[in-house]
Amino acid sequence: MESKQERMIGLMREILQENFLEVKVRSYHISESLDEDTCRITSKIALADGTELMVEGDGVGMIDAFFNGIKLRLADEYPSLKSITFSQFLIKGLMEAGGERNGTDAQAEARVGILNSEGQEFLFKCTAPSVTRAGLQATAEAAAYFVNSERTFVKLHDIIEHYRRDGRMDLVEKYTDLTARVVENTSYSDVVERIRKSM
Repeated sequence: MESKQERMIGLMREILQENFLEVKVRSYHISESLDEDTCRITSKIALADGTELMVEGDGVGMIDAFFNGIKLRLADEYPSLKSITFSQFLIKGLMEAGGERNGTDAQAEARVGILNSEGQEFLFKCTAPSVTRAGLQATAEAAAYFVNSERTFVKLHDIIEHYRRDGRMDLVEKYTDLTARVVENTSYSDVVERIRKSM
């Protein structure tokens, strides 16, 4: 059965179409001090349109640093990212998927948990040939989910205003209902304020 989160991704794809953000981690470099429990990461991420972004962040570990780096890189443009927090990171080896090297070449599955402003948890999973790759990609997909959610919120606002000017209250109601579903993802107070200032 399709989950609520999967249905939301389907809705966002439908509303955003070619503006739906997809992210792929291309490369990374880390510097970690085990004595000080600090980690710094520099990574390159690629967007579906071919754009590449550099992400730099610090944290207590690689995933924490990457998550902080993505928020730092994108939160000015997408302020709703400021309202989400990292809740969990789990990794497991899919030993049955290993080859002939004593299972050390098994696929890794990473699961990242993100809490929204209301304390609701969203889970993101990724399977890849390495623990690092799976963890970074799952984190990137988590960030992309909330960026797409904010983009959808803004797009729906524009659609509603268009139909309100045209007097199509039936469509205003339809898209207002869709907006209410998107609002469940996280807080858009900063986004609403930005929209008001631009009007």
